[in-house]
Amino acid sequence: MKMRKPHCIFILSAACFALMPWLHAEPSAYFQPKSVRQEMLLSWEKAEGVPLPENVAGIYELDYRKYDFKNNIAITIDDCAPNQYMAADLDILKKRGIKAVFFIIGRNFVDPKGNPMPRARELLDRVVAEGHVIGNHSYWHRRMDQGSYRDNSAALTKEIDDVQAMVDRTLGYHYPLIYFRPPDGAHSTPRYMLDEVLKEKGEYLTNWTITSFDWCMRLPASRPDHLGYDKVLARTLKQAKDEFGGVVLLHAFPATTAILDDLLAQLSQASNDRGSFTFSTLEDILRLKYVR
Repeated sequence: MKMRKPHCIFILSAACFALMPWLHAEPSAYFQPKSVRQEMLLSWEKAEGVPLPENVAGIYELDYRKYDFKNNIAITIDDCAPNQYMAADLDILKKRGIKAVFFIIGRNFVDPKGNPMPRARELLDRVVAEGHVIGNHSYWHRRMDQGSYRDNSAALTKEIDDVQAMVDRTLGYHYPLIYFRPPDGAHSTPRYMLDEVLKEKGEYLTNWTITSFDWCMRLPASRPDHLGYDKVLARTLKQAKDEFGGVVLLHAFPATTAILDDLLAQLSQASNDRGSFTFSTLEDILRLKYVR
């Protein structure tokens, strides 16, 4: 049955707020009921009967072929741990006035007894206070299309929920993790169980459209797939220009931290036939994809 207009406006307004957990507010304001986030997810999905694999709102690995992100760029950083590299990345982003999503691996933030690592609270607090977003990159960082995770909703749910519990315990309040990035971007199981789990939770699958290949800098120089500093910068810039923006995949690696400032500087100065680029949030990118 068609909703009355005032009800629709209320849902959209509430859901928009739910997508901004970084707002500076009292801790209780970070909590939004799951059902509110589900309303936004449902409102952004395509017409009923959308085919798999895209049965949940989010960023998919082939979106660069199908959507125009209008030279908007969202920065995302994977494999985060509470160390000097995460701190340095925050410093660089703060200097440049750019917001990012920090996709954390749960086990990196606790010791063998399950207690928060020494800098865990400090750095997660900084992410929130400085206007960034904490993203969920699983607890153990294992591929979710293989082994015991393959089409196992209980195992997949636990990977997601264990990170949420760790974040809440570390921060001391509930911070809703609404963006989930599977390790290696792998979500394509026979029944797309991970997508179904995220849909039920009212969360968003968040892969990328611009691949920096920054992990190739860590490979031995003798390997044919090794990439140096200049090639990683050039490849990232070329993709951004060719694809008119999108979601950039970076990692919290020492080599990436070493080039992050230069990469952001070059992206800010780059242009294509549509003009220059705008650093946006992941929420902005999702709106460009779904809100017409």
